[in-house]
Amino acid sequence: MVDILRSNRMNTNQTLSQLLQYKNQSVFNRYRKDYPNNKMLPEEAFCELVKYLWLCHQHKIDQDIRDDSTLNFTCVMHAEMHELDHMWHTFLLFTKDYQDFCMRYFGEFFHHCPLSDTDINLSTEIYSTELKNYLSYIYDKLGEDTLRKWFGECL
Repeated sequence: MVDILRSNRMNTNQTLSQLLQYKNQSVFNRYRKDYPNNKMLPEEAFCELVKYLWLCHQHKIDQDIRDDSTLNFTCVMHAEMHELDHMWHTFLLFTKDYQDFCMRYFGEFFHHCPLSDTDINLSTEIYSTELKNYLSYIYDKLGEDTLRKWFGECL
């Protein structure tokens, strides 16, 4: 069982590497036009979005194979991640490309769902615990540089 898990993890890491090779000039051009004042260039914002989508997928896998309370959080776009969210909105405009990308690399379609009132109204204690778990997961899976890009000065 451990060998299977290790093998799956290696395949997932290879997939992230493959994902980061994906480029879509039409998406980049549209992002540049729609968000000219964003700090991230289109290619960088797209790379960060791809890492976010991979992280969401990896989180689902980890939840399925591990009984771990530190995985009790939802991968969400926080306000600090607005440039990634802008890129996601842009990619979604190219529906066929976005659907093909999701199916090819994840085997499922990733819907963009805004936070619900229930998500927003979590108690401070629950919110703090979930945020801590989420930030730790990002750090463990993608490293400090990614965490700083996504959350900037808030850390």
